[in-house]
Amino acid sequence: RLPKTTKEVWLKQLIERRGKRCAAVALANKTIRTAFAMLSKGTEYQAQAMTA
Repeated sequence: RLPKTTKEVWLKQLIERRGKRCAAVALANKTIRTAFAMLSKGTEYQAQAMTA
Protein backbone atom coordinates (compact mmCIF):
# COMPACT_ATOMS: atom_id res chain seq x y z
CA ARG A 1 0.00 0.00 0.00
CA LEU A 2 1.37 3.39 -0.98
CA PRO A 3 1.37 6.19 1.59
CA LYS A 4 -1.22 8.92 1.00
CA THR A 5 -0.10 11.49 3.58
CA THR A 6 3.23 12.89 4.74
CA LYS A 7 2.64 11.26 8.14
CA GLU A 8 2.33 7.84 6.48
CA VAL A 9 5.57 8.42 4.56
CA TRP A 10 7.32 9.41 7.81
CA LEU A 11 5.99 6.32 9.60
CA LYS A 12 6.97 3.93 6.79
CA GLN A 13 10.52 5.31 6.69
CA LEU A 14 10.76 5.12 10.49
CA ILE A 15 9.67 1.47 10.51
CA GLU A 16 12.34 0.65 7.93
CA ARG A 17 15.03 2.47 9.95
CA ARG A 18 14.12 1.57 13.55
CA GLY A 19 11.62 -1.30 13.51
CA LYS A 20 7.96 -1.63 14.39
CA ARG A 21 8.25 -1.30 18.18
CA CYS A 22 10.23 1.94 18.11
CA ALA A 23 7.95 3.31 15.39
CA ALA A 24 4.88 2.52 17.50
CA VAL A 25 6.27 4.52 20.43
CA ALA A 26 7.27 7.41 18.14
CA LEU A 27 3.83 7.44 16.51
CA ALA A 28 2.12 7.49 19.91
CA ASN A 29 4.33 10.42 20.97
CA LYS A 30 3.64 12.30 17.74
CA THR A 31 -0.11 11.68 18.06
CA ILE A 32 -0.24 12.99 21.63
CA ARG A 33 1.79 16.07 20.73
CA THR A 34 -0.51 16.74 17.76
CA ALA A 35 -3.63 16.30 19.92
CA PHE A 36 -2.25 18.63 22.59
CA ALA A 37 -1.44 21.31 20.01
CA MET A 38 -4.91 20.99 18.47
CA LEU A 39 -6.61 21.30 21.85
CA SER A 40 -4.43 24.24 22.86
CA LYS A 41 -5.08 26.14 19.64
CA GLY A 42 -8.68 25.01 19.11
CA THR A 43 -7.99 23.66 15.62
CA GLU A 44 -8.94 20.49 13.76
CA TYR A 45 -6.56 17.91 12.30
CA GLN A 46 -5.83 18.33 8.61
CA ALA A 47 -3.71 15.61 7.04
CA GLN A 48 -1.23 16.81 4.44
CA ALA A 49 -1.90 14.82 1.28
CA MET A 50 1.01 13.71 -0.87
CA THR A 51 1.44 15.60 -4.12
CA ALA A 52 2.52 13.87 -7.29
